[in-house]
Amino acid sequence: MRSMKKDEIAQRVADRIKSIRENLGLTQARLASDAGITPAAISQIEAAERVPSTPVLRRLASVLRVSTDYLLGNSDDSELSDLLQDENIQSFFRDYKNLSPEDQNQMKSIVEILKAKKKS
Repeated sequence: MRSMKKDEIAQRVADRIKSIRENLGLTQARLASDAGITPAAISQIEAAERVPSTPVLRRLASVLRVSTDYLLGNSDDSELSDLLQDENIQSFFRDYKNLSPEDQNQMKSIVEILKAKKKS
């Protein structure tokens, strides 16, 4: 297997991060905030102008719920694609999609409350 050049790695990481972020319905600003980096950094990463450092890549993978190997292109398996095979998850997203924007925001708030409760 030939080694990938830095620009090829940057493009692969950019494509995967942007695709997952959009599938999760996250803005660049929200992803940046959740990962503890600047929105400008996310913009540069998604434009393949910058390859994230290892610590940043780990934080992005954690927020996006995929492995660093997936983001780097070393694996085509993502935890997200695994999750989407679950019938309960599929049902949840179908139901969520049919909610009004207001109800979707309320669901997001409920999830945030449950996540905070789990951390405490």
